[in-house]
Amino acid sequence: MFLQKIPKAILWGGLICGTLDITAALIDVKVNFNMTPVHLLQNVASSLMGPVAYDSGASTAALGLVMHFTVAFTFTTIFYFLARGFPVLLRHPVVSGLIYGAIVFLIMYRVVLPLTLELKTHYVRVFNHAWPQLRWSQFFVHLFCVGLPISLTVRAKGVGR
Repeated sequence: MFLQKIPKAILWGGLICGTLDITAALIDVKVNFNMTPVHLLQNVASSLMGPVAYDSGASTAALGLVMHFTVAFTFTTIFYFLARGFPVLLRHPVVSGLIYGAIVFLIMYRVVLPLTLELKTHYVRVFNHAWPQLRWSQFFVHLFCVGLPISLTVRAKGVGR
């Protein structure tokens, strides 16, 4: 089975990080933008599908969720391999996790989101090309719901297990 070949550190780290991050995102968009969970996940899927993502209901929300967890597993995998090469990351998992969360935040807000916004210009004629606004709440989410759980899980489950 495919899942048996994934190291437990990556499997659990991706699941924990992805769950904490999407939970924080759902709370954030509900409180700040009154957005429903389905609409948030469709918004994620719209970077691939364009505006049709909002017309397809639960199926595109599911695609958005898969895309979200793909990102969580990708960042977990990157940390896992970094920790194999630099064991100091696991000797100080809190510090390395918080720093990694800050790096992930910068990558998401200065690389990934601008690229997905640029992708949307292929589907939407009038589009704002401004970079996404950096928000402190999202920064702290990336510290405590992304970087820290990844580093602690990779340490707990062990590199190479």
